[in-house]
Amino acid sequence: MKRILLLFFCVSILNVIALKAQDTSKNLTDAQKAYVLSKFCTEVKYNYVFYNDLTFDWDSLCESTLPILLATKSKDEYVRELQRLCTKLKDGHTYIYEQNSENGLEWIRPFPFKTKRIGTRVFVTSVQSSVFQKQGLEIGSEIIQIDGLNVMEYANRYKRPLKSASTSQWLDYAPYAEFELTKEKGTKVSNILFKNRDGKTFTIESHRNIQWDLPGNGIFNFTTLKGNVGLLKINTFMGNDFEKEFDALYSNIKKTDALIIDVRDNMGGNSSYADYILRHFSSQPIKKSRWSSRMYIAAHGSWGYPQEWYMEAPYDMTPVKKENIYTKPIVVLVNAVTFSSAENFCVTFRGMRRGKIIGMPTGGSTGNPINLNLGYGIGAVICTKNDWDIDGNKFIGIGIKPDIEVQESADIFLKGKDVVIEEALKQIGRDKK
Repeated sequence: MKRILLLFFCVSILNVIALKAQDTSKNLTDAQKAYVLSKFCTEVKYNYVFYNDLTFDWDSLCESTLPILLATKSKDEYVRELQRLCTKLKDGHTYIYEQNSENGLEWIRPFPFKTKRIGTRVFVTSVQSSVFQKQGLEIGSEIIQIDGLNVMEYANRYKRPLKSASTSQWLDYAPYAEFELTKEKGTKVSNILFKNRDGKTFTIESHRNIQWDLPGNGIFNFTTLKGNVGLLKINTFMGNDFEKEFDALYSNIKKTDALIIDVRDNMGGNSSYADYILRHFSSQPIKKSRWSSRMYIAAHGSWGYPQEWYMEAPYDMTPVKKENIYTKPIVVLVNAVTFSSAENFCVTFRGMRRGKIIGMPTGGSTGNPINLNLGYGIGAVICTKNDWDIDGNKFIGIGIKPDIEVQESADIFLKGKDVVIEEALKQIGRDKK
């Protein structure tokens, strides 16, 4: 503690003027590099909810990282090394990011398509640019290479080492999820080799500052499968119109004889939206899981008190009006990229005893992060909240284990089918007997 605070004090004096007129795009001075490091390390000590669980000396690690950061030759390299330090905390809700500069062309952007890893292959799941679409890109296109490297090698070299993760399954799959794989500065040009379902290969070369002119997936996708089984895909728990859009779908959901809720590849958002949906599935009060967060009272610290904690066991949730409850069988689909509030959704659903969870273990990370400005165009997010499941069991750092484990298949995906949905339909058949 003393080493970091002394470093923080010294570099703060050196930077008090520079902070007021900083140029966030240029390389940092040694004093600025030390300032950002010391601020991040100190914020972790006070805010990181799992700080007391660390098996190494955080002060010593920060001190030994300083020479590495001082030796960086560019701001980009500095940010990468700071991200590398952050990964040592092994938490999916604690990470470093580069803030947007005044030069919009240099903002961090992905290409206008989403991707997904299935096995050892990576596929396009959404295309949002007509320019790319005209060049042959479509849902189901496979990414073979990025900038001359096999796609897995590319991710292992440039993405995985800098990815904050609480579990191995999140680290294995998150670098390929949604828009994560292709995020770089807007002006960076990349060459990507694709292969379509018919085996035809083609290359797209472009910078990232390209127009997005095709719609994305939206919050929900709802269809009715054979046997009058509803399939509700929840892509995110974000969106100002979340509840309104769900309400618009609900009359059709109620007409089904069973419901599959797919939260695979859902990276979370607002847990209150997850709760809103679940309140439609039980006529009884719905239990919520307890959570904790660290507390710091300076006077108690001066008296040598041990770490103090705020603990909360939330009140049960009230269901929607009884006549509006969906009472038919439900199953929930998950995978390694089911994350954050999507995991809170699963925790509460399992506590309701309303149905099975099918798929693969989830990402194993949730909790409210605090967003911090470290200065000089660099930001940090630090997890401040620890959650348990309804029965008081740990799932952060583990993942939520499904009742029925089913792994997605690339070959079946290319045929337009889904083995996890097929297993869900079998389970619904068993539930109806």
